[in-house]
Amino acid sequence: MINLPLSDETIQSLSRHELNVLKYVYEHTESVLDLSIRELSERVSYSPATVLRFCKKLGYSGFAEFKYALRAARRESGGQEAAPSPRPGRSSDLMIDLLSSNIQATAGLIQEEQLLRTFRFFDSPMPIYIWSPGGITDTTGEYLERLLLSTGRQSVYRIESARLFSHLINTVGKDSLMVLISTSGTFGNTIRIGKLAQMKGLPILSITPYTSNEIADLSTVSFRFFTDQRENLGAEYTSRLPIFFTIHTIIQCYIRYREERESRREGGSHDSTV
Repeated sequence: MINLPLSDETIQSLSRHELNVLKYVYEHTESVLDLSIRELSERVSYSPATVLRFCKKLGYSGFAEFKYALRAARRESGGQEAAPSPRPGRSSDLMIDLLSSNIQATAGLIQEEQLLRTFRFFDSPMPIYIWSPGGITDTTGEYLERLLLSTGRQSVYRIESARLFSHLINTVGKDSLMVLISTSGTFGNTIRIGKLAQMKGLPILSITPYTSNEIADLSTVSFRFFTDQRENLGAEYTSRLPIFFTIHTIIQCYIRYREERESRREGGSHDSTV
């Protein structure tokens, strides 16, 4: 068993499930070092999202960094010199593990009920308006727009102007879907648009971080993702990969949903819908 430098405040912040993960890590340190986040989640019978939340509460960016700290703690307990901390951006293995952990944990947050509610919006004739406020996140809105159009979905519009989007909210009927995508979940313009849409009784589909945020709270259907907020000399370069993964998963499941629906109409056999 190894000991991690955890404060009383950190321990008290852990949920019962997270405390069980910590207990497992203490009792099976050697095997944990060789596991992926999904393999560990299977061992402890919790979702990858729970394991990743556990790592973040302990102060690590993800499961990969947590395992690095475990290795360092093991060296210290064995009287060996602890390895130096990895330099940011220099450890490709650490970065790949981190991205993989975020993707796996994000997959664990996608629920069938969310997907089915989303598919009902997609199947309806209602127009879909995607808020694209500019910047790097704008590419995720464009990606969603293109994938929806590729499925044959009509009336999909990506709006870049906050003034135009606000005007649309004030003029369209309640049978219009508003899509809000946010890397931080705290962007002021997106929150204002979400509040206006909610006030008008419009359905909102959002894709935001797993952390508590106002955009998700305003939404009719809320998809969450794991990522790490990063800056370099004031420039924001947070990975959008989990957002792209979420969008891709939604569309792929929608395509399968439609195929199985057609199969049922034709009297064919089928597996689960999602």
